[in-house]
Amino acid sequence: MHLGILIVGSLYWDCCPVRCAWRQNRLSRGGEQRVKVPIRYGRRSDKRGKTFTMVFARSCSEPGRLGTGIVVPALTECVRPEQLIEEAEHLWTAEGGKKANISDSWGAVCILQNPSATLPQEILNAWQARIRAAGDLYVALPTAKGEEPVLDAGTGRALYEWPTDDKTNQPLNGFDLLLMTATKPTLKGRQYETAKEIANAWRADKRDHVLYFHNNRHYRITTFEDEQILSVLRNTPPKARSSRPRTS
Repeated sequence: MHLGILIVGSLYWDCCPVRCAWRQNRLSRGGEQRVKVPIRYGRRSDKRGKTFTMVFARSCSEPGRLGTGIVVPALTECVRPEQLIEEAEHLWTAEGGKKANISDSWGAVCILQNPSATLPQEILNAWQARIRAAGDLYVALPTAKGEEPVLDAGTGRALYEWPTDDKTNQPLNGFDLLLMTATKPTLKGRQYETAKEIANAWRADKRDHVLYFHNNRHYRITTFEDEQILSVLRNTPPKARSSRPRTS
């Protein structure tokens, strides 16, 4: 089974030791592909001064609202059920979660199956057993008003469509299954905050957390709101407008 990791945000470029080791030891960077996925800035992060990070959102599934993420192959093929569980736990640790877990109140690792692939039932059974073992830590994520959920908390499956290649718009090829982390959005009156509110949070920040946005763009991880966010940030003093990727 060809397993890929769907990455959005700083998991791809953040150079903290845990993430550097995870990328080096668990991923095959040579086979990565950029894909269209339903993402947006929607979570206020405590670690980033209450500024925004990315979330998966079903309301971004329509053409014109899809963003761009990156699928990177797992370094080894997934042959045995325990290998899938191991990759999920390593991904969760790289995300900042507790070791040997796959979920917490702020998010969860989930799977997305290629509709053209037939997976071994023993692997799917093992994943279902792991979700049950997570118990109350594996919970449904809130959604905006009128929005469908991105995650089935009962099965640990993502509920959006298989991604398409960023260049060809054809279904992603070469992978049977993807692992990714769905995080809890920060909603305001059951709505996502606007591009202006997102940009203004970075403008008001004193610690240059706006580099999260610029680094994502540098690595071509984008959302449908990027241009609107940029139009607000252009009024920011030069220091906070820096687009040079952060390396630490």
